[in-house]
Amino acid sequence: MKKSIKILLVFAAILFLGTACSSDDENPMDQSIYYFRFKVDGNQVDYQYQPQTQINLTGGKYYDDVNQLHIIQLSGAENIFQPLQNQVIFRLDHTEDLIAGVNYSNVPISDGTILHTLLFSYMDENGTAYLATNNILGLALWDEVRIRFDQIDSNGLKGVFSGTGKVYDSSGGTNTLIGQVTITEGEFFVPRNNE
Repeated sequence: MKKSIKILLVFAAILFLGTACSSDDENPMDQSIYYFRFKVDGNQVDYQYQPQTQINLTGGKYYDDVNQLHIIQLSGAENIFQPLQNQVIFRLDHTEDLIAGVNYSNVPISDGTILHTLLFSYMDENGTAYLATNNILGLALWDEVRIRFDQIDSNGLKGVFSGTGKVYDSSGGTNTLIGQVTITEGEFFVPRNNE
């Protein structure tokens, strides 16, 4: 009896180890496919995904029950351990679901949808933050930023973006433009952090 129990336990252990080490483990996506790249005033910037040491590319899609807003947050960074440089952040809020195939913007555009809120930030290697958001009535500070998602699913958020980020000095009581960058050829594919 003891011998048959031992054989049964050995068989169960082998079966368990065999299935645990199977080459068919569920790994639906190759992690090296993720990216965040764009041009800043014509100069190429590329943030490589580094999941072994940090989660520097990420995105999420949520619904805020309190404010009744659909939200997408998206970020790419060269190195999360240098938090205020070499980073792009988007936050999109809208009263309708955010879907693939639609051009979203912070200003009215003829071929897309203006968002309830679009917050955009690009921080360069010196830590200068170039921003864009929605303009308020009578105060047009920001130029167009647009983003379009080609994919929004459990594998990630994929799409394209472009626009202008600006820096203002408001210390004198007025908004004085002190810098701006033009972002072109922006494209991203980031893993989704809430799936």
